[in-house]
Amino acid sequence: MPADKQTQIFFFVILFFAVLALNIAMFLPFIGAVVIALTLGSIFSPVYKKILGFFSGKEAISAFITVVVVILIIIIPVAFLGTMVFKEASVLYSIFREGGNESYISNINGIVNSSLHKISPSLSFNVRDAFSKVLDFFVNNISKIFSGISGAAFSLFLALLGLYYILKDGDKLKKVLMSLSPLADEYDEDIFSKLSKTVSSVIRGSLLVALIQGILTGIGFLVFGLPTPAVWGAVAVISALVPMIGTSLVLAPGIIYLFSIGSTGAAIGLLAWGFLIVGTIDNFLRPKLFERGINIHSFFILISVLGGLKFFGAIGFLLGPLLLSLMFALLDIYKKEFKKDVEQV
Repeated sequence: MPADKQTQIFFFVILFFAVLALNIAMFLPFIGAVVIALTLGSIFSPVYKKILGFFSGKEAISAFITVVVVILIIIIPVAFLGTMVFKEASVLYSIFREGGNESYISNINGIVNSSLHKISPSLSFNVRDAFSKVLDFFVNNISKIFSGISGAAFSLFLALLGLYYILKDGDKLKKVLMSLSPLADEYDEDIFSKLSKTVSSVIRGSLLVALIQGILTGIGFLVFGLPTPAVWGAVAVISALVPMIGTSLVLAPGIIYLFSIGSTGAAIGLLAWGFLIVGTIDNFLRPKLFERGINIHSFFILISVLGGLKFFGAIGFLLGPLLLSLMFALLDIYKKEFKKDVEQV
């Protein structure tokens, strides 16, 4: 290769990665909006296609109506619930960290420690410290959203705008990416297909089910007279991802508390609500929402949610599972498409 050609290639590579680094830095502040747009685009693609068929292939109006549907059934309810959770979490934060409502804390602490002492007199558990850590986690992450309302509103606007163009021009964007990929088109198509299935399955089959179980848990706490139902509903969303245990991590202490204060009817009612309503949602919805052939263990999904929240902040609730989906999709493609080629080399 001529020396001038090598110089050109070297210069191009340096220039390319420099520009790439600048573009990453430029897009990084808006990664949350992009993640939300891509996630909603994957979930609501079937809805968009049905609307597109109804309007005889008019992409612009179909995409706009789909965005309106998303606002009505996702954005407004989540904003309302998020506001409730933030307000109640602030109240609980003051209770546990600033010494308010000592009788409430002492009551819970007494119930927990009396049960532990029956197992072993040396066992003890500081309810204040444990609940403070849980509340710190939620308040810190939720406050990142509500601390800058104008910034959050702008990010949401970008996410909805991005969703509109993903729905309207998604196929064109996919063709552009496929043309830039060095892989064969059938491999690229396979990657997009598997990514779409895994993302949709993980988001709908795990996070959506967990969200519904959390909402139902919060409703149960509200109906049967337990304090701050929105906060414990939010905690139940995370606990619903814990294999085998699920929302019982939240429901069981609530039931025990109601029994301890003499509200036997309410305790039995919450027990029935948790068993008959909250507990059956997982078995009923998950098989319908998960795509066949997609098998990501719920433990890994839980770790991806917690790790995403820890590493990326509030948007990590979506970004963590998305990265997990990407990894499993690529591993599946490697196993089916490339493993034999590697072994033959």
